[in-house]
Amino acid sequence: MGNELKPPALAVDDNGEAAMHSENDPDIRQRPQPPSGDQTHLVCGDQLKAADGTCAPEALHICFHCGGELAYPLDWSEEGPRNWRILLRCPECESRREGVFEQTAVERLDDELDRGSSALLGDLRRMTHANMSEEIEFFIRALDADVITPSDF
Repeated sequence: MGNELKPPALAVDDNGEAAMHSENDPDIRQRPQPPSGDQTHLVCGDQLKAADGTCAPEALHICFHCGGELAYPLDWSEEGPRNWRILLRCPECESRREGVFEQTAVERLDDELDRGSSALLGDLRRMTHANMSEEIEFFIRALDADVITPSDF
């Protein structure tokens, strides 16, 4: 057969672009390496301390240890009328932080989690569309090459 139905797959490093170098990319921040082992911290760290003793951080989704912006809640429970006890985990450095946080900080975390979920769903839709488009093109080439028979169904 002279016509290829599917173009040859590129290897991961054969994308035709220059290799990534984080030291040249202003969007990539170097973060300190976390100490080994799983750690859970029950502190406010550098965060503000509210009058009632709860943590009043600016952004709960930012890791207190590495500065990563993907921290998410593993567990939570009400701790009074306007406070929540939350166990947060950072997937980048595996650090965990537990604390009692004010309702406003928790609402900001919820908004950030919603924003992140929306971004992931948008990426999923774009990737699904791209994959389906590729499959359709492959199917059309197979039809044009007359290599699909009724027994294929």
